[in-house]
Amino acid sequence: MHVAEFTLHAKPGHFEEVAEIYSEFASSFLSNHPALENVLILGDEATGTVRGIGVFSSRDDADAVNNDPEFASFNDLIGPLLASPSERVELQLLHHYAK
Repeated sequence: MHVAEFTLHAKPGHFEEVAEIYSEFASSFLSNHPALENVLILGDEATGTVRGIGVFSSRDDADAVNNDPEFASFNDLIGPLLASPSERVELQLLHHYAK
């Protein structure tokens, strides 16, 4: 498994809109991409930060997202609502605990 973190910094007053658009995108993307195992969308309204953490079946699958048309459309939609460029970080999954 491989993890990709994608962080957005909303312009002042746009946190809720960014969070909603990101959540809707993540739900749709999860449904349409079998290599995406699960997604967490996290937020901090005080800083305008909305962060998505996706767990993929492999690094290649995580990297392929960068060339996906659906992801490109999401970035085009969300771009005007952001205070700074989005940040993507690839991480190694060390442990996954679930109940």
